[in-house]
Amino acid sequence: MKSRGLYFLSLLLVLSILHQAKAQKVGLVLSGGGARGMAHVGVIKALEENHIPIDFIAGSSSGAIIGSMYAQGYSGDQIDSIVNSEEFLNWATGTMNEDYSFYFRKKEENASWITLRFSLDSVITTSLPTNLVSSVQADYSLMENLAPIIAKAKFNFDSLFVPFRCVAADIEHKQTVVFRKGDLAQAVRASSAYPFYFKPVILDGKILYDGGMYNNFPADIMLNDFQPDIIIGVNAGGSSTPTTEGNIVSQIRTMLTTPTNFSVLCENGILINVNTDRFGLFDFDNTPEVIQAGYEAAESKMKDILFNIQRRVDSTELKKKRDDFRQDLPKILVDKVNVEGINERQAEYVKRIIKPGSGPLPIERLKSNYFQLVADENVKSIYPQLKYNPETKMYDLSVRINREKDLITQFGGNISSRPISEVFVGAQYNIWRKKSYSFFTNLYFGKLYTSGQLKIRMDSPSSIPYFLEGEATLNQYDFYKSSTAIFNDEKPSYIIQSDYNFGINAGIPARNKGKVVLGGSYIRTKDNYYQTSEFIQKDTADESVFLGGTGYLLFERNTLNRKMYASQGTFLSVKVRYINGVEYTLPGSTSVDRQEKNNGRDWFQSKITYENYYKRRGHLKLGFFAELQWSNEPFFTNYTSTILASPSFEPVSEMQTLYLPDFHAHQYGGLGLRNVWMIRNNLDFRLEGYVFQPYRELVKTADLKTEYGKEFAKQFYIGSAVTVFHSPLGPISLSLNYYHERKNPFSFLFHFGYIIFSKSATE
Repeated sequence: MKSRGLYFLSLLLVLSILHQAKAQKVGLVLSGGGARGMAHVGVIKALEENHIPIDFIAGSSSGAIIGSMYAQGYSGDQIDSIVNSEEFLNWATGTMNEDYSFYFRKKEENASWITLRFSLDSVITTSLPTNLVSSVQADYSLMENLAPIIAKAKFNFDSLFVPFRCVAADIEHKQTVVFRKGDLAQAVRASSAYPFYFKPVILDGKILYDGGMYNNFPADIMLNDFQPDIIIGVNAGGSSTPTTEGNIVSQIRTMLTTPTNFSVLCENGILINVNTDRFGLFDFDNTPEVIQAGYEAAESKMKDILFNIQRRVDSTELKKKRDDFRQDLPKILVDKVNVEGINERQAEYVKRIIKPGSGPLPIERLKSNYFQLVADENVKSIYPQLKYNPETKMYDLSVRINREKDLITQFGGNISSRPISEVFVGAQYNIWRKKSYSFFTNLYFGKLYTSGQLKIRMDSPSSIPYFLEGEATLNQYDFYKSSTAIFNDEKPSYIIQSDYNFGINAGIPARNKGKVVLGGSYIRTKDNYYQTSEFIQKDTADESVFLGGTGYLLFERNTLNRKMYASQGTFLSVKVRYINGVEYTLPGSTSVDRQEKNNGRDWFQSKITYENYYKRRGHLKLGFFAELQWSNEPFFTNYTSTILASPSFEPVSEMQTLYLPDFHAHQYGGLGLRNVWMIRNNLDFRLEGYVFQPYRELVKTADLKTEYGKEFAKQFYIGSAVTVFHSPLGPISLSLNYYHERKNPFSFLFHFGYIIFSKSATE
């Protein structure tokens, strides 16, 4: 009888334990920590490997990002793959993927260092940026990936695969905002809006920042909302940098944030502290190591976790539940587009870019159109939201636009060890209606180069967007013979080249990375020159003037990362041009033929340029540059005028500032290697070498005329060794250049800024 009583007592105890284990609910709380928060992925993987259930999840900042992924039904391994992807790295660091660039919207490159934006609607003011990196890709990616999930959950965070909470900081009222329902993408984005890193989120008139400011460990939210039997907390934030007098970042952080109490707040709570001090707050390049640190920290606590949590989940059953939850998600088709923050005419412009047709817009086309809008210079910032409409079974897209200021000024130029220094000033005024209009002018002032340009451009959004542009450009190059010193100018100018271009251009995009442009213009070129390098001050220069018209067709594709000294991306340009006009020549005292001449000239020319940085080996980036030129251009009156009117091969920037007749030809091919050793993020060493092969060399005759040399008779070589520091204003460069068969083949050049000029009339 006694043994039977013990049997029933034991059975009752076992049943009680089994019931408790079955009923046991586990909550997981994830702290913030920036890139350090990727350690949460390792913790989740360790819990899943040991079949530990996760019934509720709450997070702040990066903990909200990882927590939301788990709440959507992703496994630890799937989250690992996501956070180690290039796409995640791009939006976490604000790096714009080249696939999302929209080259058609970009204006012609210039020598500007800084850009200041003003508004003429009221008192002229400038504004400082509120964020260091762009959140454009993060905003879109969160919207695209979370919209179907939250639609299935009917905007209730309790109806996700795992019930979820996250927090943000209302900085005006100095309080924590808890997200329990609504737009999941907006909630996660607000929770991770680290001050000065990402822009804040505006919700119901509140400015919301990173949840870690006031509650970096929302265990209290977990306990109050879900009342789990046990809480597993993960602190991945690492130790805080002490607040010191000389550390302005630590001072701002201390002023903005509330100290965090890392307590699990329940009797059976377990806290996992991950040592992430060796990783930077925004060091997303070391994500695998951070994840491993989280995994190891969880494994070190696994004995306690297994002891306190008797309930287990079957991996096969858990996967089936995930698959069931994630199937039949509402496919994204955009029905209506709503625009906030701008007037009706501007909103119409935006709608015609995002959804040019009347039918439903699939997500694939939405992405391309959306990033086209992002590239529009009228748009300062944009925030998107997708909301599912169960009646139409489609989504309505809302975009909140913050308009860019309408007056843009630019300042820059180049400071050099040779007499090629210049000052650049530019101004642009934008008018935004149903179409976009911009008025642009720039000026270059320098000893070598002086220029003025005026452009008026209209951009029209439609199913095939296009632009129309009128331009007037005046260029003058003043080449010196006497010296390479900055202030030494004993002899008169050796060559003065000037050109005038009055034309109109029209363009359409070629997908998102390219454009096709058709243009025509009236041109006038004027060259003053001596036909020998041995001239004196009393000599008079020859003068050649060409008057005529030109038309061209251009295809251009560009993904280079910099406008000068690029180290990644590609550039392809294919241009065909026809030129027709009359050459007028007035001989000077160094000319053999003293008769004035005027001759009709017309010719075609085509040019293909290709640049590609194609492979990286450690710190070394391999690239090459190729150019092919063909023209049936006739000889001009004399050798010098022929050279000045002929195309030239100029793969090294300094060559634009030198008169190098050996590198001019009517038909040629040029090829070279561009190898870039990336010493640091902003410090490069470039080693470049090129071969220039004219089909037939332009040869000077005894009477100073021109004739062709033999086919492929000569080759010319170019070498360049350059150290470049990419400063926030522009490149600081020190180079040694070599030009084959020049009297002094080596050239030393230091410059700060950009050696970039407006295009010439026949370029």
